[in-house]
Amino acid sequence: MIKIGDGIVWMIIFLTIVIGDGLALYLYKKKKFPIWISAIVLAFLSLGVVFSFVSLGIHYGNKSYNGNSAGDEWQGIAFAGGFIAIVLALNAIVLFVIGVILNIYTFIKKKQKA
Repeated sequence: MIKIGDGIVWMIIFLTIVIGDGLALYLYKKKKFPIWISAIVLAFLSLGVVFSFVSLGIHYGNKSYNGNSAGDEWQGIAFAGGFIAIVLALNAIVLFVIGVILNIYTFIKKKQKA
């Protein structure tokens, strides 16, 4: 059974990957913007997503329990933030590698034509 916190974590991961990778592919196809640069930008933006997730989770948790959470120090939100950071970093690394391979492929293809 999935708890609501797990659902939120997976939703954030899914939306960030779909929107980030979709935007990277759109920029590559329509604007000829290199995918590897989009991967670097996505890696830095992922840090902002994780920081926002953790800070809003801690803020909401402290506010909803008014500091009377009976020993709960909100470590779960930190572990969830770390998990999100690892998954999004791996996504950015995969996107970066794909972008580098595409650049090498197009470079070799242009050299063979010339």
